[in-house]
Amino acid sequence: MDLRVLIVGREYPPFIVGGVATHTYNLVNSLERLGINVNVISFGDSIKSSEKVTFIDPKSSMISREGRSIVRDLIIPLDIVSFTKKTIKIIYQNKYDIIHIQEPYVGGLIKVQNKVTTIHDTSYSEVISILAGFPHFKDLERIAFYTSFGLFMEYASLATSKAIITPAIHVRNELASKYKFGEGKLVTIMNGVDPINRYSSISKEKAKEMLGIARDKILLFTSCQHIARKKLDILLKALSILNKGLLEKVEVRIGGDGPLRPNLMDLAVRLGIANKVKFLGWITRYELELYYRGADLFIMSSDYEAGPISMLEAMVAETSVISSNILGFPSFARNGVDALLVPPRDPKSLSTAIENLISDQDLRIKLSKNGKQFASRFTWDKVAEMTMRIYEYVVGN
Repeated sequence: MDLRVLIVGREYPPFIVGGVATHTYNLVNSLERLGINVNVISFGDSIKSSEKVTFIDPKSSMISREGRSIVRDLIIPLDIVSFTKKTIKIIYQNKYDIIHIQEPYVGGLIKVQNKVTTIHDTSYSEVISILAGFPHFKDLERIAFYTSFGLFMEYASLATSKAIITPAIHVRNELASKYKFGEGKLVTIMNGVDPINRYSSISKEKAKEMLGIARDKILLFTSCQHIARKKLDILLKALSILNKGLLEKVEVRIGGDGPLRPNLMDLAVRLGIANKVKFLGWITRYELELYYRGADLFIMSSDYEAGPISMLEAMVAETSVISSNILGFPSFARNGVDALLVPPRDPKSLSTAIENLISDQDLRIKLSKNGKQFASRFTWDKVAEMTMRIYEYVVGN
């Protein structure tokens, strides 16, 4: 079937806020390999627009990756309304078979016949995750968004879609039980990974050298948005109770940024580990892949994820993974075989797992080999093939 698809999202490379941009970029490339004609519209610098991608300049903090001002946050709805008008204009100027919303918060007001929405995680679970900790002011601001305008836009996009794609079964279950959507239009297509890390041909020791880290150091790495559900505070607490002798062998690098970064840096100081933890901020894709390759341990301390792409990317680079034992990819991994799984929000268990891997090189090697095989089961080409079947179903109906 010759299909023309418009993918509508908040973020698209080089304007990356989180995993949705990575998902969209790889999905687009894989769909085009299947012969589907795909265009993208997203927030970004309009100067960087091309024949295939249209970027619309935001006035708000819509694609801000650092700490954001309240004023710029408050005008997000105005940006969304403007974005909707421009998107609808593009839709009516072109004949698309499918409109695929990759971010419900910006697609709720777009009403077309053949609409598909991918929802990566729900407002409901975001709020639950925030309330499970000790909310900061920025967290309260996020709760206000997720329980008002954000929830309205999310529900509106899902309700006006012929098919709803989720990356994990538990997200699908949330939509059925909490949002009351019928099973008939819910489908689960798990996320994928590029099976090749661009630095796979070099050793971990060489990758560390390129990063300016001593070859004999154990590199512990993670990278994510600094928001409540990532639970980076649990990681910092785990490091603070690590055996002091082992801690001396470790270099800790935390990539990413977000509203909680100042709080996390303050926490590292209070815990007495500020000299061991380096906050990198957002790093380029090249640097990210180099860190994946150079790292001995990748830590995912989240208490909620849908389909964590970073976990698979670390595994592809043959890096041992320690993850919270939560739903999504971690629930498919074999504990002690593909990864080490620990209870969420448990600094002591996480610290013990880190100590075990620092001390046991054979276990690190075992997890790195098995983890790569595990991650290789999930590819973007498979995601695209399943997505194309959804498109064909929607157009056929």
